[in-house]
Amino acid sequence: MINLKNLDFHLENLCESNRCFNDEEKLGLLYGMINLEDKIKKEIYLWGKIEGVQNDYYITYYFNYDDFFPNKKFFYCNNDYEFHEIKKGNDTLIKNIEKKTPFTLFNGTPNSFYWRNDKKKMRKEKNNEDSENEESANEDSENESNESNDNENDDNENNDSENNDNENDDNENDDNENEGSENDNNKNEKNIKDKNEMVEKNENNKKDDNQNVIELERLSYIVRKIDEEAFIIPYNSVKITNNLEVKFSNFSGLNILDALKLTSWVHFRYPKNLTYDKIKNYDTFFLNNFLDSIESDNPTNMWNIKINEELSKISIINHLYPGYIFYHILNTPFYASLYIGNGISNYDLPFLLP
Repeated sequence: MINLKNLDFHLENLCESNRCFNDEEKLGLLYGMINLEDKIKKEIYLWGKIEGVQNDYYITYYFNYDDFFPNKKFFYCNNDYEFHEIKKGNDTLIKNIEKKTPFTLFNGTPNSFYWRNDKKKMRKEKNNEDSENEESANEDSENESNESNDNENDDNENNDSENNDNENDDNENDDNENEGSENDNNKNEKNIKDKNEMVEKNENNKKDDNQNVIELERLSYIVRKIDEEAFIIPYNSVKITNNLEVKFSNFSGLNILDALKLTSWVHFRYPKNLTYDKIKNYDTFFLNNFLDSIESDNPTNMWNIKINEELSKISIINHLYPGYIFYHILNTPFYASLYIGNGISNYDLPFLLP
């Protein structure tokens, strides 16, 4: 965990693994993290950096202990190093968009559109076409009315010769009145249906307009996804207390044999198969080893553990997220992890592994 007290120490050790910030970034992060701590009165930790085309996003967080498992509350900033809270968006929609455009880079502007719904433009074009059709229909009806007036004038000239057929015409008029009443009822029903359809269309249009996704919402989704799938800690650094609370334990470090085992490293996330009954029924060993081990991750061989020449420090990299790095100085309580990358996972990894 990289907090203000050990910021320089951890960043120097991570530089040996080619995950570095320049001097300007270090000063900016120090300034921003101090201001954020003073503002929210919480201990702030450094998460990493998401690289963008125009600007980069620097990510920090603090732990929220209100729930059973500590949750991370994330903040972001650009080159001004003024941190703002990252708010959650529509994760389901963003996940579907990521499947369609998996290699889209971040721009670096939080309020810019990552994905914009084009249905609004289509509706405008459709409305224009409908108005044009209505105008042409009105012109046709005017022409028809003019023709009918001419025909009526011709009929009036021949009225004298048709006096003998007046009785038949009266009967026909009665039938026409009945048909006209039926037509009026049909028109009323049709108008009601049209109004209901318009109401449904307006509701759907409002839903479509709310489905626009800005880059900040995508940033929230990507940061939480990487944090859940990549960020790890030593297996015995977190435990469940007798009061059923998750707390960080006094971690004293791992020796070289344990550090080279995948079972010694776990994901810092809520365990997938953890239930309250398991916590009550299991022994002390389980309460100290309840997190998900990286050994069971898929695809297999996605984690790589390296040790330095002095045999004093190990580094762990994640091939699925190449920007992630974790290090631990053996037999000491010092460990930390960092992500510096574009936020795009290695989708070709299953085909690259043996």
